[in-house]
Amino acid sequence: MQTQRPKQLNANDSVRIEKLVHGGWGLGRLAGGKVALVAEALPGEEVRIRLLREAGGHVEATIDTLLVASPERVEPPCPYYADCGGCNLQHTEYATQLRMKAAIVAENLQRAGLVLSQDCLAPTLPSPQQFGYRHRLRLHLQEGGLLGFYRRRSRSVVPVTRCLLATDGINSTLSHLAQKIDLALLAHIATALTLSQCPASGRIFLMLHTKKQAGTNILQTVTRMLAPQADFVLTHKGQGVHPQAVGEDVEHTAAYLCQHFSHSRLNYELRYSPGSFFQVNCQQNARLVALAMEAAATPARALDLFCGAGNFTIPLALLGAHVLGVEYSKESCAWAQMNSQLAGLSQIRFRSTDAVTELNRLVRRQERFDIILLDPPRQGLGKAAALLPQLAPQRIVSISCDPATHARDLRLMLTGGYTLNNILPLDMFPQTHHIEMLAILDKTKRS
Repeated sequence: MQTQRPKQLNANDSVRIEKLVHGGWGLGRLAGGKVALVAEALPGEEVRIRLLREAGGHVEATIDTLLVASPERVEPPCPYYADCGGCNLQHTEYATQLRMKAAIVAENLQRAGLVLSQDCLAPTLPSPQQFGYRHRLRLHLQEGGLLGFYRRRSRSVVPVTRCLLATDGINSTLSHLAQKIDLALLAHIATALTLSQCPASGRIFLMLHTKKQAGTNILQTVTRMLAPQADFVLTHKGQGVHPQAVGEDVEHTAAYLCQHFSHSRLNYELRYSPGSFFQVNCQQNARLVALAMEAAATPARALDLFCGAGNFTIPLALLGAHVLGVEYSKESCAWAQMNSQLAGLSQIRFRSTDAVTELNRLVRRQERFDIILLDPPRQGLGKAAALLPQLAPQRIVSISCDPATHARDLRLMLTGGYTLNNILPLDMFPQTHHIEMLAILDKTKRS
């Protein structure tokens, strides 16, 4: 979208913030009625703004002068908060963050035309930890050796030596890197690095995101340099790995993260690659899995779309279900297969394919499931969400990290003869605007 040059405001103009919207923006209106999205502004505040850009029917801005502050505004504890683009809600009380996130979910559902019963939308489930919850952290590396996060609304890096959202183990490693590693040399071959901590063992994994022209010799030199700082050092392409390579041959790799689960009388572990997707807030993820299993009850046949390494597939099978797990990533699918073997399960089938392709195949074959569980990426299922009712599940458990695409997909599911009974926002990412949601849809009973 082409942006227009921001117009100057009259010095006496002010904006009153009406509400918080997705993205962490405070929404207000200019004198002429145009919507102003103001960064770091809270509902009820009155501000003078500095325009950043004008796009379409709204302007984006920052606070120039805070005229009337919200009583829920707090001093952000992070020293990087004013510049760093990683968090955008540290300036408000945690209880307010939870309330605002539920309101954003409700607004997106209503905008999609979904009518909610009075008790359908639950309050946001707080995270067990407000800080120190992230078991994975990706940091950008800029030429000259700047290691940190992108500056707000910029591609320049704010160098950091500690992140309040990360675990102590990750922060300890980050501090050592800043003190002991030639980051300028590292920047010659890498654009970023990811630090992950295993929830079960505490081991630290350091993954380099290397440039295409990174030569083998310098890569090996850098790998040896980094090795004392982490339990495992690897690249996202599996090169220059210490001490053992990570790949699709998951049976023979020692470089994996592990999470233990204990809920609903189920006890098991889940292993996954440092490079594969996993929920960074592991304690909240365990609660999400327990809630999903409570919703699933005891199905005979289950379909798990976007199953990853088996986050929901394994407990579904342990509840007695015959499960089909669908995952596009071959590596994640291999880990899911390994996890099913570790749990002694034989009633799971995995297909490494695109979810939409598999849904069309299942519909053509007139397959049937008692329950469908899905946890898609941010873009959701889109039009393919309308295929789920054709598989005639008694219940759909839909999980999402984007309120807008989730509302769109739920609307398509509901047109197939289903009722939205419950939707629960979960705070998977405190101090940020991101929202996780679990929705339960049941087949509408005919009167």
